[in-house]
Amino acid sequence: MPVSDADASGRFGVRSPSKYGTSASPAADDATLTAALESSDAGSVGDELARQRRILATALANAVNVLNPALIVLGGFLGDVAGDGDDLTRLVRAKAMHANGEDLRTRRASLAADRLHIGAAELAFSRVVNDPVDA
Repeated sequence: MPVSDADASGRFGVRSPSKYGTSASPAADDATLTAALESSDAGSVGDELARQRRILATALANAVNVLNPALIVLGGFLGDVAGDGDDLTRLVRAKAMHANGEDLRTRRASLAADRLHIGAAELAFSRVVNDPVDA
């Protein structure tokens, strides 16, 4: 269900589909979202991205503490939140255990919109890759 604008308390509610239709706004792909975020000069957009980055850093720090990865690759909206990755890496390292975070790197996924095509191609060719003789 679409989300309504914030009420006086700052909380968001759910719109009734019968009153407002089925969509609050048109869907945007990753490129459209990225362009909109990068071109916005509204301070509130930057503030919200910084807040989302802090929340993401906390979640990733918990994963780093458990899994101890050397590299975290983020795509889609999370890639937009991560930005260039340096600020997010610094935040994650500050929240993670020192030994687990000291060599950590975060990067944006480079496949962008092609990620779904590549995944579909891998699925289509998985039989050939797994058993080239019998395929």
